[in-house]
Amino acid sequence: MGELDRRTAVITGASRGIGLAIGRALAGQGARAVLVSRNAQRLEAARDSIREAGGLAEALPADIDDPRWLARLDELASEVDVLVNNAAAFASYGPVETVAQGEIERVLATTLGSALRLTRHVLPGMKARGFGRIVNIGSVAGSLGAAGQVAYSSAKAGLAGMTVSVAIECARRGVTCNMLALGLIRTERVEEAIAPEVRAHLVRNTPLGRPGTPAEVAHAAAFLASPRAAFITGAVLPVSGGLGLGLYPEQLG
Repeated sequence: MGELDRRTAVITGASRGIGLAIGRALAGQGARAVLVSRNAQRLEAARDSIREAGGLAEALPADIDDPRWLARLDELASEVDVLVNNAAAFASYGPVETVAQGEIERVLATTLGSALRLTRHVLPGMKARGFGRIVNIGSVAGSLGAAGQVAYSSAKAGLAGMTVSVAIECARRGVTCNMLALGLIRTERVEEAIAPEVRAHLVRNTPLGRPGTPAEVAHAAAFLASPRAAFITGAVLPVSGGLGLGLYPEQLG
């Protein structure tokens, strides 16, 4: 028996990388993992990989910035017990005044607005059943800042505020809300969106001296989604290798 048997978990941004790793981890605990992403082809492959490993998984191709997708979610998963808000977007690197307003709005909509909309949508059912786990995937950029990525940093800071506020509102209803604050994680998306010299600089400033892996993020997310984490809410847990600790961690031997 898994800790999440008979539970349904929805994970956004789940066709690869961190989202897929979290889907695998939750399915490994017995949950039915509903994987959500815009990329239908990758999403179906992700679903099949979980099923081949013996887990329960469904694929739901959707643009989460479009509220109309929620009706399709209700058809596939009428009861959502675990929600992982993982989907995010990056704008082009550069000073904020040089970034197109449309890019800024897209980052805020996907990373923060869609997470808030989806959370709002599933909360009534969680409260009625007396059980819910919301895990937001944040970033140390939300607290440390990120030159060249002001929109992303702003969205992740907003996600931290949302996490604490939802936790307070739901504390007496059996629903917890927590956030993972990620450092540099080795994913396809990071390699596509972040220049090699920037990644190297982040590693130099990470006391553990390496990027994290999607599996390491998934272990933390799965714990927060489990009954073992019932007394943890409103927490921001760094999964960062220590990125941001100390004034000049790059000077470490």
